[in-house]
Amino acid sequence: MDLHVAALSQMKGLPEEALDALISRTADLVEKPWDARVLYKDDPDFRMTTFGDFGVLYFKVDEADELITIFNVTWAG
Repeated sequence: MDLHVAALSQMKGLPEEALDALISRTADLVEKPWDARVLYKDDPDFRMTTFGDFGVLYFKVDEADELITIFNVTWAG
């Protein structure tokens, strides 16, 4: 798992409960990266999912390198 610098920046001020939900969802995605909605139907490697009721994270699956890269985190706050 890799966090893009933009996603790290967007996480500033994330409440502890929301951060816990984000970490939990990310751990799930490491095991099952395809368990999320396709972001672009032309490129199913780009996905999105929610973390609890706090927000949405956007990521790319690189199956060859066995890596997911979170590139955007949107949360209400």
